[in-house]
Amino acid sequence: MNDVLKILDRLLKKKGYVIKKHSEYNLLPLQNLQNNPSLKMTYEAFDKKEKTAISDNVSRLNICLRTCINKKRARHNYNELTGVAIDEHLLKCVRSLIISINEAVKNNKVIKLTVFDDRSDSVSLEKINSLLNILKCDWEIIKTESTGQGNSLYEHFNFAREKNSLFYFCEDDYLHIPEAINEMVDFYQGVYKEISAHLLIHPQEHELIYSQINYPSYILEGQNRRWRTISHATHTFFTHSSVVDKYWEYFGNTKYVGHKQKRHLGSEKQTTDKLFNHILGFSPIPAVAVHLQSKDSLPPFFNWENTWNDI
Repeated sequence: MNDVLKILDRLLKKKGYVIKKHSEYNLLPLQNLQNNPSLKMTYEAFDKKEKTAISDNVSRLNICLRTCINKKRARHNYNELTGVAIDEHLLKCVRSLIISINEAVKNNKVIKLTVFDDRSDSVSLEKINSLLNILKCDWEIIKTESTGQGNSLYEHFNFAREKNSLFYFCEDDYLHIPEAINEMVDFYQGVYKEISAHLLIHPQEHELIYSQINYPSYILEGQNRRWRTISHATHTFFTHSSVVDKYWEYFGNTKYVGHKQKRHLGSEKQTTDKLFNHILGFSPIPAVAVHLQSKDSLPPFFNWENTWNDI
């Protein structure tokens, strides 16, 4: 954006408008390509001549699912993508996760699901329990101590401390393909075995990755899809409890998500995105799960309608 457009952009922002650069192929300029810290860290991790001893347990997975299904939560009666009532929409997303967990269990993955429920109404809770009863692994429901999105985030991150296991932190509006959990476990274990270091997996490419936060990435070829290095994610991601322990300073302020005065302190940028300064991040191409919130949150080349209709 040139100087004239920058001045115009500042003036228009006061009126509620913004200027966005349009490019058919979104080829945004890349700065400091040779000194990109994320690429440098990735290269060095895989190029290490000496491997450190593997000590952390990556054979067991804990999944923390945050649920909040009630009429007060919904701004509209129906989801704009699926066209169904918001409670039906969320419950179907939860069902997709359960199907994916069962698929992973069939592939000999050891899993436990813990649901952190925040004010779901009694009817929705009964339906959640019915869904959980089809699980082929251990599960429990924990009622959050305090209400609100930030409090449930904080509680489920805090739950992971000192557990020595893989963790997948997930929200109730993510739609998963049946292979999602199994493939994330396999990829994590494979990379950990190769580089003896922990990582973070976001199940889809970030919604802004081709527009506002474009950057170069390494592409790894997996068994069923490719995986690109990332430096941005939402608070739904897959990692290890030791990451939570070591970098707790980046998790604590998630309690401010949704806080009227301090919500900026709980943003991904101010919290868990800082993990990418220390550990590698990856997203699958195509995605294994999508944030089924709005059209803008969908990753490219993912046919969510087929996944939705198959559930």
